[in-house]
Formats: sequence, C-alpha cells, structure tokens
Amino acid sequence: MFFAAPYSTFAKDATKAQPKTSYDYIVVGGGTSGCALAATLSHGAKVLLLERGDLPYGIPSINTINGFLDTLANLSPTSASQTFVSTDGVVNQRARVLGGGSALNAGFFTRASADFVNKAGWDPTLVKESYEWVEKKVAFEPKVLAWQEAVKDGLLEAGVLPNNGFTYEHIYGTKVGGSIFDQSGKRHTAADLLEYADPSNITVHLNATVHQILFKPNGNNSKFTTFVIM
Repeated sequence: MFFAAPYSTFAKDATKAQPKTSYDYIVVGGGTSGCALAATLSHGAKVLLLERGDLPYGIPSINTINGFLDTLANLSPTSASQTFVSTDGVVNQRARVLGGGSALNAGFFTRASADFVNKAGWDPTLVKESYEWVEKKVAFEPKVLAWQEAVKDGLLEAGVLPNNGFTYEHIYGTKVGGSIFDQSGKRHTAADLLEYADPSNITVHLNATVHQILFKPNGNNSKFTTFVIM
C-alpha cells in the first residue's frame, strides 16, 4: 500500500541539493526527534533536515501493521531496516528512513509519568501541550484483539489494579496504551510531524549521507559557521 507524501514541495532527493546554500539550523537525522525538532524550528528559522533514507510513504511494508515483520526481515543494503551489532554485542535493527524508529517499531505510545517530568525540571503545561501536538498526528486508540484482551485479563486477575482502560497516561495498574497504528492498521510515523512545518522555511534532503561537519569561528564572538559535507 502506497501513500502520497504530504509535503512533496520541500522533501527532495539529496542529488537535487544546491551545491552551496545556507540555513539557520541543520538537523542531521530525520528520526523521531529530528522530524519534531525541524518542524518546530521552521516556524522561526530556515531549516535543513538531512535523512540517510527515503520517505516511508512509498514503502508498502512500513505503511500497514501487516508489513511489520516484512520490514524487519528485509536485509538488503537499501532497506529501511538496517542490521547492526551494538557495542555490547547485541544484534539489533536501526532505521534508514524518514521517521526513524517509528517506521520500524511495534508502535506502542505512552506519556512519561508526572514524577519523571517533575524530576527532570520540565514545565508540566508545556510537556502536556507537546504530547498533544504529537498525539494529533501519530497516536491512536488501538483495537484490542483476542490475545491482547487475554493479557489484560491476566494482569487484572493477578492483581495489577486498577483497570484504567484506554489512556496515554503513565499510571499504576493495567491500561490499554496508545498505538501509532490507527484503527485501520495504517502506521503513522514521526515523518507525519513534518506536516506541522512551515513549507517556506524548511528543506528535507533524502538519501543524504553526511561525511563531515566543519565548524569555523565567526569573527571575534563565540558563534561558529557550520559546514556540512554530503
């Protein structure tokens, strides 16, 4: 199943990049953080987002829940799922596609606990607004199938109470959390967050490999001019 990219005006292959241009911010990596950051910065600055992979919308296995295992099983060099071995010897998969891990993972969505937010020193109001900003694009109430219902019932019988039903909140007890798969089984990745971007202030270069980042002092002040070599 293919879906049209919602922002074809500013997402381009890196081969079409201008030989030399300037931006206020260059975000390297279009994953879960990179997409959100680039979209936000574009409302007050000129932004370039560089992604090593391609758009997720033209990759059938990414777009639906039925393709979940097919994506992970694709071991080709250009696959959206790239095998790597961590420093402690664990074989794992990492993303090579706009949207990052949200294009590969099982799609569970939950908020952090209020205690975690307080200990981090974050503004609870701003955190709540940020969660809602994300949830409007990528989080949904999932269908609870037979095996999930069985797990839920088992937890309740074992005394993991109360039964909180469906909620995004991180709370004690048993709950049905959010999913990045909607009710029809379509996956929504962090790439969807770029729909929030100001199209006139952002450029996304796909299939872009960054080879070197150079920092050059800018006059006598503490600012630097940054050069990215692709």
